[in-house]
Amino acid sequence: MNTANTHDLLLQLLLGGVLGMLGQILRSAAGMKKIHDTAVATGQSFGDIFEGSQLVMSLLIGFGAGALAILMTGSGSTVQALDRNSLITIIAAGYSGSDFIESIVTRKVPASDTPPPPPAQPPAMG
Repeated sequence: MNTANTHDLLLQLLLGGVLGMLGQILRSAAGMKKIHDTAVATGQSFGDIFEGSQLVMSLLIGFGAGALAILMTGSGSTVQALDRNSLITIIAAGYSGSDFIESIVTRKVPASDTPPPPPAQPPAMG
C-alpha cells in the first residue's frame, strides 16, 4: 500500500466517522427532546437528568458505525468518488448502527441496578 492509498483510506475513515456521528446527532435530538419533556414533567432541570457520558459514548459508536459503513459501501478508492447516496447511507448507518450495537450490549451486559443472583447452595452432606 503506497502513501496515496493510505492517505485516501484515512480520509475515508475520518469522513465516515464524522458522517456516522452526524447520524447519531440526529438520533440524539429526539432523545434530548424526550429528556427535556421528562424534566419539565417532573420539575427537574435538564442537567439533572441528562448524562453527558451517554451522549459521548453514543457519538463514539456512531463514529465507529460510520467508519465501518464507508468501508462497506465500496464506492470508490477516494473520498471524491463518494456520491450523494453513499453519504446518506453512511449517515443512516451512524443513526441505526448505534441502535444495533446498544441492543447487543444491553442483552449481553446486565443492568447495574439488577442485584446479582444468590450463590448456589452446596448439596447437603449426610
